[in-house]
Order: sequence, then C-alpha cells, then structure tokens
Amino acid sequence: MTTLDPHPFSKLFPPISEEDFNKLAGDIKLNGLHQPIVRNQGQILDGNNRYRACELAKIAPKFADFTGDDAAARNYVISANIHRRHLSPEQRREIIAALLKAEPTKSDRTIAGTANVDHKTVGAVREQLEGRGEIPHVETTTDKAGRKQPKKKSGKPKVHSAKQVYHACQEQLIDALMEFSSADHAEEHAEETKSRLDETIASMRKEEKDAA
Repeated sequence: MTTLDPHPFSKLFPPISEEDFNKLAGDIKLNGLHQPIVRNQGQILDGNNRYRACELAKIAPKFADFTGDDAAARNYVISANIHRRHLSPEQRREIIAALLKAEPTKSDRTIAGTANVDHKTVGAVREQLEGRGEIPHVETTTDKAGRKQPKKKSGKPKVHSAKQVYHACQEQLIDALMEFSSADHAEEHAEETKSRLDETIASMRKEEKDAA
C-alpha cells in the first residue's frame, strides 16, 4: 500500500494521544473502518489517525476525495475536527490565526462560528496579528451572508478608576482656589469652580463612552 502524507491543512490539529490511538486501532480491527479517510490532492485531508490505525490493524482503508478549493478544504478540516478534539486555548488560537491569515476580510463572528469560539477571542487574535503585521488592517469585513460590514473597533474600553477621577477633580479644584484665593472672590467664583469640576467628570465619562 502506498503511504500517503498528511495534507498541510490537517496539521492544524495535533495527533491524538497514544492511548486514544490504540483504542481507535483496536476498534477498527474489531469492527472495521466506518468513516472513510478524506483525500485532497493526493494527501490525507482528514483521517490521519484512522489511516495510521488501519495500517496497524492491517485493515484496508476506505477513501473519499474532497473536490473543493483550498478555502473549502481548510474549513472542512476545522469543521470535522473542532468538536471531536480536546484542544488547549493556545491550540484554538493557532487555528483562529490560520483562518485569519487565510481570509482576513472574514468577520470575527464568521470565523468564530468555524472555530467554535467566542467572536471576542477572534477579535483579540486579529488585533495581535495586525499589530505584528501578519495580516492587513481592513476597514470592512464580510459576514456569513456575504454582506460587507464596517469593522468594529476591538479592544477594551478605557475605564477611569475612582482614584483617577478624584485626582483629576483635585487638580481642577486646586487651580481654581489658587486663581480665586481672595475671600472676596471665593463666593463670587464658587459656581465657576463647580462648573469646572462638572466638565472634568463629563469629559472623562465621554472618553469611556467613545472607547466602548
């Protein structure tokens, strides 16, 4: 039997553990191969573990050929394996990164659906890849229906702590007191001082709203 090599897309997922592989080989030897091994361009797109198990069990493998393009082949591998594998967070992020590098114009929600993760996780990986120059910055992304949508800004909103607000107001108050230090003017400008403090708080709240 001619030995087939793994397709590059199949390497998105790590091999199963030795224990699980031995169980798979034992099951195939006892019950035969139920799910065919999928080939693409003469390589194994899905089923590397089943292929090796057939060799170990000395069972003739069954094959099916994938006929889609590269994008469809990559999505097929991910869809077929994402639910059946126990993946670490880092492994999932590697899969997200591979999807973003292949199709950076796809929306975060579309890629999240393929990778079975939250769209915020996709957004975080996208931001890292953009920062390192591994994918381009895009102004619009395409959703599942093929509609172009403005890309939403990622990142956490800037939140001002109570301490930051206190110090900002304190600075404004000190400036006002120094400016209007005369007792004769203190009452006259009290309303103006209060107005300055209100403007400072309003400005900080606006920053938080704009960032969100």
